[in-house]
Amino acid sequence: MAPPPDRTWLSIQHLRAVAALSVALFHACQWSQINFATGQAGVDVFFVISGFVMWTANTFEPARPLAFLKRRIIRVVPLYWLITLALAAGVLLFPARFPDLTVTPDHLALSLGFVQHMNPAGYPFPLLTPGWTLNYEAVFYLAFAGLLWLPQAQRLFALSFTLLLLALAGFAWPPAYQMLLNPLFLEFLAGVWLARMAQLQLLPERPVGWLLLGGGVGLFALIQLINMDWDLWRPMVWGVPAAMLVAGAVSIEADGGWPAIPGLKTLGDASYSTYLIHTLTIGALAMTIGAWNALVFIPLAMAVAVVSGLACWWLAEKPMLDLLRRRLA
Repeated sequence: MAPPPDRTWLSIQHLRAVAALSVALFHACQWSQINFATGQAGVDVFFVISGFVMWTANTFEPARPLAFLKRRIIRVVPLYWLITLALAAGVLLFPARFPDLTVTPDHLALSLGFVQHMNPAGYPFPLLTPGWTLNYEAVFYLAFAGLLWLPQAQRLFALSFTLLLLALAGFAWPPAYQMLLNPLFLEFLAGVWLARMAQLQLLPERPVGWLLLGGGVGLFALIQLINMDWDLWRPMVWGVPAAMLVAGAVSIEADGGWPAIPGLKTLGDASYSTYLIHTLTIGALAMTIGAWNALVFIPLAMAVAVVSGLACWWLAEKPMLDLLRRRLA
């Protein structure tokens, strides 16, 4: 029997929390000049999760393309715009506080429009730096929405072909590699196929799930230990253990063995807020107390990331979502 369409995967919420905290820890360590590059792989975990969740939520009763896009816009856009506009105002009012940021009309407009572009410093990042991942999400959502009219089996293979095309196009035309056409889309595809396996009850049993989960953690630890330079091969270096983590977690849960860890689901609920706001709050902490003493700064920075993420979720993200969903239902 296939999983019910309204199933909430507790393991996915827990992994969201871990992924957001991993990225926050990377930035905290970066301020203290400590190498924790593997913390960035929280983004790769997010991409696999996104593919898993989109397929799971839109298979039994797939939405029409416009309805699907409306739901994604409500979920993603308001908070991102709010924080981006607040950051833009801060840069314009207090430029000395943001020496590495420049606000121009085109840079702001492209950032708000989820359009990949080179910022004034020459890097492919929007004004709110963590927002670069949302540009990939936007392309994935558009591709997903455009194929919702197909029957399920044909949709799966059409989506696979589309994501493979997006993943490989940058090799055929190298200038487009930084403009989203690169193998990061394979991570979304891994999540989609994991979701399909879950629906067909093809996930491995609990012991294998724990091996996958442990193997993913072990690979991440090894990559950090040897300081592997992923360069153009990020989806393979970090994407493979990210997919192993998600596959292991959902396999364990599907077999009834995923533990309920107090507080982690709430952190998962707030993971989007934490992810978007943590660079600002950790940066503010660093400029206030300094980051030279890593033993003091990093724990404080993580506490600030958690508290600010929860506050943003409770005071901004959740009320906006509730209001918009009621208004646009």
